[in-house]
Amino acid sequence: MDLKSLYTKQTITMKSSMIRELVEMTKGVPDLISFAGGFPSPKTFPKHELAELFYRIVLEEGDDVLQYGSSGGDKDIKEAIINFIDPNLKPEEVHICNGATNGIFYALQTFIEPGDCIITEVPSFLGSLVVFEALGAYIVPVSIDEEGIDTVELYSKITEQKKAGRKIKFIYSIPDFQNPSGITMSRKRRESLIQIAIENNIMILEDDPYSRLRFSGSPEENLFSIARNQFHNNSAVIYIGSFSKLLGPGLRIAYVVTNQEVIKFMNSWSQKVNVTTDRVVQKVVATYLNNNLLPAQIEKIVSIYKPLCDQMLQSLSHHMPASVKWTEPEGGMFVWLNLPEEYNSNDLFQKALEKKVAFIPGCKFFPQGSEKYNGLRLNFTYPTIDQIKQGVLRLSEVLSSKQA
Repeated sequence: MDLKSLYTKQTITMKSSMIRELVEMTKGVPDLISFAGGFPSPKTFPKHELAELFYRIVLEEGDDVLQYGSSGGDKDIKEAIINFIDPNLKPEEVHICNGATNGIFYALQTFIEPGDCIITEVPSFLGSLVVFEALGAYIVPVSIDEEGIDTVELYSKITEQKKAGRKIKFIYSIPDFQNPSGITMSRKRRESLIQIAIENNIMILEDDPYSRLRFSGSPEENLFSIARNQFHNNSAVIYIGSFSKLLGPGLRIAYVVTNQEVIKFMNSWSQKVNVTTDRVVQKVVATYLNNNLLPAQIEKIVSIYKPLCDQMLQSLSHHMPASVKWTEPEGGMFVWLNLPEEYNSNDLFQKALEKKVAFIPGCKFFPQGSEKYNGLRLNFTYPTIDQIKQGVLRLSEVLSSKQA
């Protein structure tokens, strides 16, 4: 490997660890209040139910589940997921993977050659941006507003990239309670996005970790279902779902749903890299779903998160300077703050640490070379009500002193 290639790989690796390093900086600091992580609350983990299932399944079915299995996932969990999300799906249209990022990587690995174009809404999830870069994709950012991805700008960027001779392979989107903004894409935008993608022969990569975590408002149909049911297109969308925010990220169970020809390629990549996803965990999650335990679990999560979100929005309203604006999510885990243009949230991060409050600077959620510095992400699912009250007050003091 030449030094230039090594430097490129090192840059990608360093970028992927930036948020983790920022979060690590906040650990062990006495009295520090952190809004920095993207962690679900441990209070939501169904520890007792899962412990019982793990014990019983290993004891009664260990001869099977402790053995090697299918690279694309076991039949039991595929059927359980189908019953959970859409009974019309076929097992051949489902791939089980070791976390959502793993599924995103295999989906892209199937199609992306170095230099191929991926269009992504911005700000966006850093973990996915790093995958795009690792595969050598050319990343094109498109802005979002209160209704989601700006489809007028999207159409313009597609035209621009085609004129430049680039192959546009994917449009990446987190339509529900987007990370980091908390915004949910409107139905009109969803339909417009799908129509643009189909007309231009571009696949949509739909990342959905949060849609079940709705506190208010009405659920929106996901892009995958709209494409199939309204546009009668079975290959326009690759849908990535996960149990990380519902049961616990340590289980590392996620799933991909799309055209079965794509699934075959993903299964092949999984066989090369993972051999098989954890079969014990697959069986535990399948049994959890089949026992109809998830609806009550989701209700429990929402009952814990809603007061935290409400408190954060209330505290922001009471304490923030008038020049600071923020999103008002109806679910999920994050609130995004927009600061005046002259602010730099990287500098503010250090000042906030002095006040013993932490957040993630907004530039971390943009592709390299297109960063914006006047935004920041706040997580409300991990801190307590009192920590949110005090933390937002501390943060408002940092921002007010900057303004003064």
